Amino acid sequence: MAERSIIAYFKESDLAEDATKHLKQKGFETVRMDNFHHFPEPQSAERYFNPLTGDERRSVTALSEGIEGGDDTSPLAAAMPTASGMSDNSTFITGENYIVTVVCDEQRFEEAQQLLASYGGNVGV
Repeated sequence: MAERSIIAYFKESDLAEDATKHLKQKGFETVRMDNFHHFPEPQSAERYFNPLTGDERRSVTALSEGIEGGDDTSPLAAAMPTASGMSDNSTFITGENYIVTVVCDEQRFEEAQQLLASYGGNVGV
């Protein structure tokens, strides 16, 4: 049976969480909720910058060699327009920072799509 994937974008985390729970209650097994960040989480920075992890991203590793420091993201936060007061008070990247991804059988594709849309998800096909 063919599988299809859907990515729905949400403005509010509560709606994305509710849609995720409802999909799982309906028997959809592969459902995941994520959100976008302005800068990487400390654990993702660890993955990119620590040569001991075995990550082969040489270009990033080469650029970061010799840089001393922790996983503090304060410099990135300070450089954001929202920190300077020169922004429109928006702390979002796109306004739809929460995503729900569903992988389902072709037969249930429209059901999942409609459910996501009913919670306010932007399902843009």
